[in-house]
Order: sequence, then C-alpha cells, then structure tokens
Amino acid sequence: MPFCGNFANSKIISQGKLMAKKSSPGGKRCLVIVESPTKEKTISRFLDSEYLVKSSYGHVRDLPEGSLGVDEKKSFAPTYVLLPRAKKIVQELNEFLKNSKVVFLATDPDREGESIAWHITKILEAEDYRFKRIVFHEITRKAIQTALKEPRDIDLNLVHAQQARRIIDRLVGYKLSPLLWSKVARGLSAGRVQSVTVRLVAERAAEIEKFIQEDYYTIAALFKKDALEFEARLVKWHSVPVEETITLYLFSEDYKYRTSVFKKLEDTVPAATYLRNTLLKVLNVESKTSGQKPRPPFITSTLQQDAYGKLGYSSDRTMRIAQSLYEGVNLQGEMTGLITYMRTDSFNVSQEIQKQSAKFISETYGSAYCPAAPPLYHTKVKGAQEAHEAIHPVNVYLKPQDIKEHLTLEQFKLYDLIWKRFMASQMEDAVFDVLTVEIGDDQGAALLRASGRTVKFDGYRKVYTDEFSEEDAQANGMNIPKVVKGEELNIPEVSEKAHKTSPPPYYNEASLIRTLEKHGIGRPSTYAVIVKTVLDRGYLKREPKDKRLMITELGKLVTAKLKDFFPDIMDVSYTASIEDKLDEIAEGKHNWTDVVRDFYNPFVNNLSTAEKKMEVSKPEPVKTNEKCPVCGKLMVLRESRYGKYLSCSMFPKCRGKIPLDKDGNKREVFHPIPAGKVCSKCNKNAMLLRKGVRGFFIACSGFPRCRNIEKVTPEEVERIINSK
Repeated sequence: MPFCGNFANSKIISQGKLMAKKSSPGGKRCLVIVESPTKEKTISRFLDSEYLVKSSYGHVRDLPEGSLGVDEKKSFAPTYVLLPRAKKIVQELNEFLKNSKVVFLATDPDREGESIAWHITKILEAEDYRFKRIVFHEITRKAIQTALKEPRDIDLNLVHAQQARRIIDRLVGYKLSPLLWSKVARGLSAGRVQSVTVRLVAERAAEIEKFIQEDYYTIAALFKKDALEFEARLVKWHSVPVEETITLYLFSEDYKYRTSVFKKLEDTVPAATYLRNTLLKVLNVESKTSGQKPRPPFITSTLQQDAYGKLGYSSDRTMRIAQSLYEGVNLQGEMTGLITYMRTDSFNVSQEIQKQSAKFISETYGSAYCPAAPPLYHTKVKGAQEAHEAIHPVNVYLKPQDIKEHLTLEQFKLYDLIWKRFMASQMEDAVFDVLTVEIGDDQGAALLRASGRTVKFDGYRKVYTDEFSEEDAQANGMNIPKVVKGEELNIPEVSEKAHKTSPPPYYNEASLIRTLEKHGIGRPSTYAVIVKTVLDRGYLKREPKDKRLMITELGKLVTAKLKDFFPDIMDVSYTASIEDKLDEIAEGKHNWTDVVRDFYNPFVNNLSTAEKKMEVSKPEPVKTNEKCPVCGKLMVLRESRYGKYLSCSMFPKCRGKIPLDKDGNKREVFHPIPAGKVCSKCNKNAMLLRKGVRGFFIACSGFPRCRNIEKVTPEEVERIINSK
C-alpha cells in the first residue's frame, strides 16, 4: 500500500493491517481533497511537498434540478448528476490523481462532509482502495498529522443517513410544491422541516392574538435606616400569596406568566392602608453564600443564540463567520484555524485543550480561578451526537485582542465571544453573598421580603458575564442595611405598582432555534438553513426594529392548508421522530430505504386526498385608493418576502409598482444622476450616481454590458446632486 508523509512512525490502514512505510523521494504524491479553497490554503502549510491539497469547492453531485431524480418504484434509487460548476474541477482532480498514490478525503467531519467525500469517490477515476477518509475537528498541525496516521474507509452509514434526508426532502418538495401551486399560488414551495417551523411561528402568533391582557397590582414598601433605603415587596396578605403564576398551554411548550391577587387598584387599599399605619419588625434574616456555575462551551445552537442576542447576527451570518474562523485566517502570512468545527451538539472537549486552559487561567488570573479538576458538562439536546467537540479556540493563547488586527470586525467579535465563553467554562464558579430579610407584623397579616446579592468571588465572571450584571448585584445587595431579627422598623412609604400580564413572546431567530433544538427538529448543520429558507420563501418576515419573526398572510394560508391534509408533516413530535430515525441510520440500526418508505407511503396517500379535496384559496390582495402611476387604475397592497408594496390591480397586463418602506409608506425613489465623467473601464459610457441599500455609489450607464462600480465620497455626492 503506497503511503505519503515524513511523520515518525506514521501508519496507514490497509486490508485490515497496520503498515509503516517511509516515503521515497521523487515518488508520487498523496492527493488531499477538501471542500473549501480557504481550508486548502490552511492545510497546505501543515504538509510537506509530498502532499498536494486541492479543493472540490463544495458538493460535486446532487439530484437533478429539473426532475424528481428518485425512482419510487426501485427502492427510491437516486439519480445523481454532476453539478455544472464541478465539471472543470473534476477534470483537474483527475489530472492530479494520475500522479497520486493515495487520495485522502478531508471534508468536514459530519454527515454532509461524509456524503461529499463519497460522491468524490464516485466521480474520480481511481480504484476504491486508493481513497482514504480522514477527519479532524480543528485545523491544526497536530490534528492533521494525527488524522493522516488514522485514516479509515468511507462510513456508508453516515452517507446513507444524509442520502435518506436528501431524498425525503426532495420527495416532499417535488410532490407538495405543485399542490400548493394549484391550490394557493404559483412559485410556492414546501419542505418537511420548514413547514413545521412555519407552523410554530403561526401558532405562536395565534396564541398572542387570543391572549387577553389583564391589569394587576403589587405593593412595595420603602424602608429607611442609617441613611439607607431598601425596598421590600408584599409577598403574603393574610397568609395568601400576593403573586401567582399562571400556566398557559401552548402548541409547542407551556408558557408561565406572573399575575397578582390584586386585580384592581381598589383591591390594594386594605393592605396598603394597613402597612401605612402599622409598626413592622424584622421576622427573619438569612445570610448565605451561593455559587453560580459557568455555562458550558458553545454548541451550534447556543452560539447562534448568543451571537444573535449579543452581536445582532443572524444564524446564517454567524455560521458563515464561524466557517471562516474554522477554515483559517491569515496571521502574519500564515493561514491558521482559530476554532474547532462549528456544527456540533456536544459539550465534550479534549484533555489537551483542558490542560492548556488550566495553565493559561493560572498564569493569567491566578490559581484561585482554576478548578482542581476540569469541569464536565452534559448535553441536554434531544438526539445529540457526542462524536464532536464543543466549539472552542484551538489555542487559548491566541487571545482575541492580540490578533484583532488580522481579523475582520465580525470575525473578531465572534471569536471574542467564543474565546470568552470557553475560557469561562473552564474556570471556577462565581460566589455570591445572598441576603434575605423578611418583615411583618405581630398579627401575621402581612409578610414582606427584601433580598439581594453581592459578588464575593467573581470566578468565571472575570472573563464572561451573562444575564446578571455587576451593577444590579451591587445596587440590589449593598443597599440593605444591617438588621437583626425582632428589630422594629420605621413605618414605610408604601406604593402600589401597576402591571399588565404579558402574552407569550414572539419568536426571534434565537428563540426559534432554541425551540427547534428542544424538540429535536433539525440538527446543528440545518438550523441556520431552516430559518433562512422560510424567510426567503416569504412565509415569515423579520421585523426591522426588534428583529422578531412574524408570520405573513401567505405563511398563515399555507400552514392552514397543510395542517388539514398533512398532519404528520406538520406535527412537531413526528418531525422529530424522523430526525431520530436518520440518527439511527447513521448508527447502522436501520436500512435507509425502509425509513424512506415508512415516511413516503402515508405521505403519498395524504397527497392524493389533498389533490382531490383541498379547496383553492388564492391570497386576496388588499384594495387601496392609490392610483397606478403607469395606467391610472387603482392599486392593491401585496406582500412578498421583502415586505409590502403596491401593485397595479390590472397585473399582469400592467406592471405598475410602488415600493413601500418598513412602515408602509411610499418609499422615495432615487433616480440616477449623471456624475459628469466617463467610465474608466469601458471608456465609452457616462457614469451615473445611484443609490442602493448601503448608500450612494457611481456605476457605468452601460450596465449590464459594463459592470464598473466606484465608491463616492459624501462631498462628491453633494456636488453631483447640486449640479443637477
């Protein structure tokens, strides 16, 4: 068996035996295929001249675009076609293959990566034994060298699991979409996981709409002692708890909200009057210390949630940035991978990084911040795969601030978030002094409580804080004066505070992904894709101000139709069960064709019923009094994935259209203005000042034949506009 590499004691598996061979100078090289050109650059610097690293630029084969590509009568056999952009790449790889002894397939360490590797073996001109699969969860010299010493064959169980997902989704998309075209509107599409995701948002919108908001009141007493003021809340009135928790039973999860026995302001009068005229005393003082554990290192879903909450990044943007950090960035002329693989649902970390973290923590913050034993975290994710590691820096000594100049701003922000979260996860607990004071009267009619906490030892909070701020801790805890049990207090200032019960919150990207994860819908590699897809299809829209996800009228209509005729596809638990079966295929417990067949048979029966019985319900546009600027007819209000707009009621005969802004008002249309110069690229056409979503720019008037674009300064913009 030919072997490449100069690593001492290197070994490769061949026909079930371990064999060690030294490479011969001047011999054929080993071809290493990755799926990303950035990854190609990073890995190349870790390998000597006996290795040639090349990229497949992603997927090389897929099901055909214009047809189903799945034979339902022959065990769902797929027909794969070479992607157009891959034709030239495959030719180049085959040329490199002629001078290669062995091909290492180094695609990403997940099902999709395994599938890409398998497809590569099917389109290259080499015998199967020449292909070896290597996996690594971080792009470092040591990880690459270790992977090359431990190659394996393609794991067909992983390939079959990915293939089953692709085929099921293709069957749903190609069978269900034509139904929606005929019953709702042309151009619509449906997906297995996407449809139940839209239903989650639709059901939440319905629950918010039917929620009846109620007023309620609480009572607070302000006590003064030793020039300090502290507030206590009335928690019991005549032994009855003042505040109560109401559980609202929702579609996907129960929602708990707080209310009070005081429904009206007049209900508070007896208690407030009593407190204003009664001498109160300290009934109990409890002082204790409380520890707070750090959160575990990031997994895919929690990274997406924190990046959304702290940085305002969409899940799709987060994964794109994380991919660049994983594949490598240029640090002083060398491509270096900064984080481990970013599609994971495991909290596991290697012993090596734990030891490195402990050393760094002790050196940087002191031994008090380093726990005696590395912390262990257990995943609560339904259907979690434990083969990967959590997302963490590959080298904790690469501090974000030290390499900031080598990163883009968004790379720095995300790496800083990942680095701090991981370092905190390896540090000691934070410790708080917690003080609770109970106050009441001799008759037992009223019970008030004040509590607060202060930081005794910051622990992991030295690096990373979350929902509890330092300012809150100091203000809440330090303002309670020293009191003792039995001590009488001055009659307080009493205030009644008005509140309203809160409906369930709208989903945003973070909370929607958290719900998908909780129910086992989708997997780390699919969360961002799911959210992006339902937004792109116009079933959901993202509010510009608060970023909450709202169901569109089209989304409501499609969801209602699918709920009636496809109860399985629209069911949360059923969708999760499909994911479980895909996991079992990956583990070798199920045959992939059986899983596809078990899904397909009831689905196709429901489809047949829907084709016969589903009523046609075209979305009705809203009439307006606005006249079309083209033909003068009245316009109607329509909605797309990009927002609302006015369209001529005579469409498609007349294509008059007026764009609207996020508030539903007419959007100002900027008409191009001559910039007073000729295009520097084609030397023929005049340049025009134009305005896009990111501001002003100058572009060639010969577009699309000439695509020259130039930046423009604010001073130039002002000059061009004034010269009009």
